Amino acid sequence: MPDLVIRNARLAMPEGLKSGEISVEEGVIKKIAVSGIPKGELEIDARDNLVIPGAIDAHVHFHDPSFTERETFRSGSIAAAAGGVTSVIAMPLDTPVLTPDDAKSVIADGRRESIIDFALHAGNATVDSIEKVNLMGSIGIKSFKAFTCPPYLLEYEEMENLMRKVNGISGVTFVHAEDAKVLDEARKKIGKRKDPLAHHEARPNEAEKRAVRATLKKNEDIGGKLHFAHITSRQACSLIKEAKGKRQTVTAETCPQYLVFERSDVEKLGPYLRVNPSIKKKEDRAALWEAISKGTIDMVATDHAPGPREEKEVGWKDIWKAQIGIPGVETMLPIMLSEGVAKGRITLERLVSLLSTKPAQIFGLYPRKGVIREGSDADLVVVDSEERTIRAENLHYKVGWTPYEGMKVKGYPILTISRGEIICDNGQVSGKPKRGKFLLR
Repeated sequence: MPDLVIRNARLAMPEGLKSGEISVEEGVIKKIAVSGIPKGELEIDARDNLVIPGAIDAHVHFHDPSFTERETFRSGSIAAAAGGVTSVIAMPLDTPVLTPDDAKSVIADGRRESIIDFALHAGNATVDSIEKVNLMGSIGIKSFKAFTCPPYLLEYEEMENLMRKVNGISGVTFVHAEDAKVLDEARKKIGKRKDPLAHHEARPNEAEKRAVRATLKKNEDIGGKLHFAHITSRQACSLIKEAKGKRQTVTAETCPQYLVFERSDVEKLGPYLRVNPSIKKKEDRAALWEAISKGTIDMVATDHAPGPREEKEVGWKDIWKAQIGIPGVETMLPIMLSEGVAKGRITLERLVSLLSTKPAQIFGLYPRKGVIREGSDADLVVVDSEERTIRAENLHYKVGWTPYEGMKVKGYPILTISRGEIICDNGQVSGKPKRGKFLLR
């Protein structure tokens, strides 16, 4: 007898939507059929709702021992489960993860606290850490976060050395691309301004453009797997499109905040939208939507980095004192369903690719994750088509606020299943700590 059977579902399969049913045994999808699957120990009637692969948020800051008041594996994974995210790839916020000992400490915390599966990015890379790439790869960590700007600046020549080393283990170099010199010049032009817009004007499009171009140039001869974090500008989209046309092995992500907000929102929300890179203009937002619809940008992740209200409120008087980052893991899927699919900007197939399949493929989790097919983990999300209003009081964040407060969304996860186990049912999280597995890559 199957452990779980889902019936009357519209399944988002690689070949397209398919009406049918799924059986699950020992956490894995055993059978997919139009009908006729034997009765399961647990039966779920999807009621003709959409069933998609669990979302993978490949850019979250869940764990930093210095900032447990902001987020932990436990609180972050609960929010993720409620939002239809069944796997995350966590990366350092401030405390580095550059050695096997660093990583083993984080993995232990994740195994103890997380209710969903997780992998790790190493970072934030330093010159000295380049020689430890092979050691990190040997324990299943194959992606390495590096910055082209402070506070974790790796000069372009050093970035090239990192890329060569990472390429040697068939890993991914994961780059925050903003040029240090451009940022320094822009900050000087801002002078003594402390208003919220000052931060955004201090991180112009040119910084991203120059860093993306320089990093792509370094990668031309290496031919390594290069991934750009949180792309925000139309200029960067153009450069990435050009590089892909030349068959460079480059991938890129953007985030919901760059697809929803633009500069006028910064005037209203102030420090609550202090993020790096900064929120850009309407034309950049339009370029990002085009880029994700056509495949120039491969995936959407959140850069989930929440801070409590008091760390944001100080920014109204002095933006440079406000915490950098926003919560996003719980709202990513409904925002992309609503702003993307419901509004006709992207297809459902593209949504599944952006949130599930491509993250799994880029970071070495496919086909165990990211797809509905026999033999894959039964990470599944049932989605309805109802309209809801996002309210912080209904979310599971430790910090108690969301920049999307009051936003109406059409399409919401109503059932989250991780390896065949229901971990969230209509916002009620039932998954327990110690069930999340570390994902070797």
